[in-house]
Amino acid sequence: MIRKQIYLPVAPDRGLKEIARAGGQSEAALIRDAIRRRLEQEDARDAAWGRLKAMLEAMGSAGDRFDRSDAYADRVDKCDGDH
Repeated sequence: MIRKQIYLPVAPDRGLKEIARAGGQSEAALIRDAIRRRLEQEDARDAAWGRLKAMLEAMGSAGDRFDRSDAYADRVDKCDGDH
């Protein structure tokens, strides 16, 4: 492990101490867990963007271009069928 030193304002430090005491964990363990969860969120977000980008690229390479008038016509047809 690598040792890091951080500065915390008083209020977050108190909160960290209370959470650690209540959960029977060290403050360092809570900080490590928070960092791990944040990194996992970033990885998940990056993976989601990667999947979206791949889908958009696949759509673009299919040769089908989006035409707003087609989408509008579909909506009008659906609304006309409701009446």
